[in-house]
Amino acid sequence: MCIRGSVSNGGRMRRRLLILGCAIISALACSPSMDAQSPSETPAAKGPEKLCAPGKLICVSKSATNSQVSNPFRIDVEVNSADDIQVAWEIRDSTGQVLESSSTGDYVNQPTENFSVGRTLHVQAFIFTPAKSERGTVTLTPSGGDLPGITIPVHLTTAKSTVTILMPDKPDELADSASDWVQGEKHPKFDPKLNLRTRQIEIMQFDQAAIIGATVEAVLRSWPGQGPWHATHWRQGGSTAHVTLVADGWAGVTYYATEVNYLIEKSVLNLPGVKKLVFDRGP
Repeated sequence: MCIRGSVSNGGRMRRRLLILGCAIISALACSPSMDAQSPSETPAAKGPEKLCAPGKLICVSKSATNSQVSNPFRIDVEVNSADDIQVAWEIRDSTGQVLESSSTGDYVNQPTENFSVGRTLHVQAFIFTPAKSERGTVTLTPSGGDLPGITIPVHLTTAKSTVTILMPDKPDELADSASDWVQGEKHPKFDPKLNLRTRQIEIMQFDQAAIIGATVEAVLRSWPGQGPWHATHWRQGGSTAHVTLVADGWAGVTYYATEVNYLIEKSVLNLPGVKKLVFDRGP
């Protein structure tokens, strides 16, 4: 496990965890420019139209309005400030039900330095609560006090998909096995022989090309740690699945990493056509 970060005054380590081929894993297997034009000149090509909050602190492409929300949900947010601005986001259906909400601050792969004006924050998240209606809204709110945000009308699907993961029959047995392994002098592959049961989770319908990412995210939500962990990239090459995680860090995170990576591996290997799982280094 490779951990990068520093210890805050409160004692909580916020670190960028990139799941690499290190100790744990090796054992687990713009703004468009505008120039003045004379009447006789051909106007310069315009960039994409934008939908902005009052003051243009944050903007998104205007094409997001009345668009179809897919799963995973993705949207790029332009930030027109040199300050460290994060963006909270929330998806609701027309019944008022919150389908998903989070903040770019929960994803440690966002910019942490060189806060240039016009930078882009990339939002990506799986929607686990199925919608009850086919219309809804996406609300984006910048951090930093009572700042105005953007509310975007969108189309939703009420269709559902099922994700299957593997969880231990006796959670304490996994925790004890991980503790023994971490504290041991030698670290062979962590593969305790535990009784695992399947658990099926119904979420908003997603493209089957995202089944690996959805499976990993379902494990992370079903076996949570003290801070947020997320799957940011996934792919399958032949019978090998590749996954990249970003995560928060805390004292003792190695124990959690040992447990959850074991469950991710077992759940992904349970998918048809997957025989090997590789945790890739983040970009």
